[in-house]
Amino acid sequence: MAALNIPAPENTGGDWHFVGTFRSPSFPNNIGLAGEGLDWNTNALFGEYGIHECSDSLRCRGISIPEGTRVYSTNHYRAILDMLARSVSKGQVPRHLAISDWLDTDEHLKIFFRLLDRFFDRFSPSEQNLVSVWIESQCQSSRREWREDNG
Repeated sequence: MAALNIPAPENTGGDWHFVGTFRSPSFPNNIGLAGEGLDWNTNALFGEYGIHECSDSLRCRGISIPEGTRVYSTNHYRAILDMLARSVSKGQVPRHLAISDWLDTDEHLKIFFRLLDRFFDRFSPSEQNLVSVWIESQCQSSRREWREDNG
């Protein structure tokens, strides 16, 4: 089993996908797409933060993408925010989403919590409650960071 790491400009490790995802006959319909004009679009919450164009990076890794086609990916921070937003918008705490699976340094955690604080007011009050419950379910260091930033 092989995975393709799409590098992110912020050096968060990029966006991971199985190589077969891009080589499947059903590509791109076999992956969840998000963004303008699609069912899943968090741009109203997060703007263009964390989104980068990556078609050249994919081509360099042997992925066949027609010339003129633009492909976008997110950094890990945006991916976490997107999955968090998707869950809380459905009234669910994202128990499947563990910060420690994505961010493995204290600095990455600090950056994430600064971003979450920046965007927190864009969630509805009920979504804010679900975000807070999710933060409380995370590892001890994550909860400590959140409490320090949000008193």
